[in-house]
Amino acid sequence: MDTILDLAWWGLVYVLLPVTLGAIAALPFWLKRRMLLGNAIGSTVIAVVMIAFIIQLFASLIATGLPSQANLLPVGALVLVGWVDVLILFFFGGAVENRVKRRVINPDDF
Repeated sequence: MDTILDLAWWGLVYVLLPVTLGAIAALPFWLKRRMLLGNAIGSTVIAVVMIAFIIQLFASLIATGLPSQANLLPVGALVLVGWVDVLILFFFGGAVENRVKRRVINPDDF
């Protein structure tokens, strides 16, 4: 039971930490309606965090011996989680963009 809870905890860290850091970095640009720049900066932050996670995991695999193909599966899973993190960031950016659009009042509308 502890192993499942431990995996769930680390799963949340691998998903939520990069997305949170990326969103914090992108939020000032999103609020200024510079969505592409915010998405690029947020994605870069996610990439840097995920690369650090992957290097850490790969170094631990090398320390235990030569990594086999079965041992490299977690590295591939981290790459997949990185892509999912970027997609979550884009959805979050879209929500921020919709909220900012509704908040801005255009004088030409009256």
